[in-house]
Amino acid sequence: MGKLFWKFFIVIWLALLTMGGSMGGAFWLQRNAVLNANGASRNQPQIAADPAAPYLSTASLIVNKGGIDGLRSFLAESRHNPAMPPIFAIDDVGKDVLGREVAPNILAQAKSLAASHSTGVRRIKTDEGQSYLLFALYSDNNSARNPKQLHPDPPPPWLPITLGFFISLIFSGVSAWYFAKPIRQLQSAFSAVARGDLDTRAGQIMSQRHDELADLGKSFDYMVSQIQLSVNAQQRLLHDVSHELRSPLARIQTAIGLAYQQPDKIPLTLERIEKESQRMNDLIGELLAISRLEAGVIGKLEMIDINELLSEIVEDARLEADSKHVGIDLNIAGEIFLQGYYDLLSRAIENVLRNAVKYTRRHSKVSVNAKLCASGHQLHIDITDQGPGVAETELSAIFDPFFRGSHHQTSQGIGLGLTIALKALETHHGKIKVGNRAEGGLKVEIMLPAA
Repeated sequence: MGKLFWKFFIVIWLALLTMGGSMGGAFWLQRNAVLNANGASRNQPQIAADPAAPYLSTASLIVNKGGIDGLRSFLAESRHNPAMPPIFAIDDVGKDVLGREVAPNILAQAKSLAASHSTGVRRIKTDEGQSYLLFALYSDNNSARNPKQLHPDPPPPWLPITLGFFISLIFSGVSAWYFAKPIRQLQSAFSAVARGDLDTRAGQIMSQRHDELADLGKSFDYMVSQIQLSVNAQQRLLHDVSHELRSPLARIQTAIGLAYQQPDKIPLTLERIEKESQRMNDLIGELLAISRLEAGVIGKLEMIDINELLSEIVEDARLEADSKHVGIDLNIAGEIFLQGYYDLLSRAIENVLRNAVKYTRRHSKVSVNAKLCASGHQLHIDITDQGPGVAETELSAIFDPFFRGSHHQTSQGIGLGLTIALKALETHHGKIKVGNRAEGGLKVEIMLPAA
């Protein structure tokens, strides 16, 4: 068991013991108060009601048959019978026939009961005309004469204390185990991920739970999935970069070998080496741009005039488009502004536009349309070309680093332009979508939040 289990265990156990002790102490104090009150009342003699009725009937018959002397004899003999309660016969002046002392409150209670015709008190008259009150007294001090049922003695105090101790012990252990188990499972899962096992998942292990710990397991699974995707992407990028760098390096080595064999062609060889070196430099520059985007090095936020930005990008792209006799149509609906990073957004749109110019047919057109949506909160920029488009099976991978479509043989590009565009637009909380046009060519939709 780990430290967390014992912390849970001790806290829950102490809480249960404190609660149980407080409730038990309060109950014990209340019970003692009730017992003391009941004990004080039981020490006082009370007039027996229904339980004494048979004895009072017997005494009445004796008076009718034997007179007051017979009653006196009967009462004297009953004093020696532990099964009978003490019976009193009080005359009109408040004297008992046996001369026993009767408390004034008992005498008053007897007269009150007689007036209400209670069965616990009988009023009799002798032949001589004398009147007597008959009643029986009982006291808890004399258990043999107590007509009421006695309560059993309470159990010794150590019994409930011991029972509560062991019950709280078991409950605390189960509760601590219930809370500590998923945390131990998460700890094992974290250790497995730290060792490089990115297939580890914790949510399935805690699938039967429906609490915050189960949610924590699902969050752990999501985190590991994202790490796995990131690691796989980095590995693919490393593989692609190695491949892309290996090709120009191999061509440079070949050119150097030809220069040694054919010194007369050194100028052509140097030109080839310069071209491949520039290709490597461009590749490294694109990789650095992606790295800066992922690291959050994006420059200064400013208000951008979209009309000015698009006009500048289109004007620069026309130099490349003219060599293919390709026209670029720019349509902007009104004045549009947004908050963003000028250089970053310019590079993203420029990469998309140059990609369209590169793949469109010769003697065709590329269209650039910009407008705000009906609500005015989102900017839409559509860039369409008249090229061969992209196979439907390849559209989902078009933004992957070093992606080459089925028509890449006509292009000398690096394959990172759309990747940079995607990351730049995500930095602006924007989106980019691609799709083939029904009339041919590719359509790229850029959506950005407007100012």
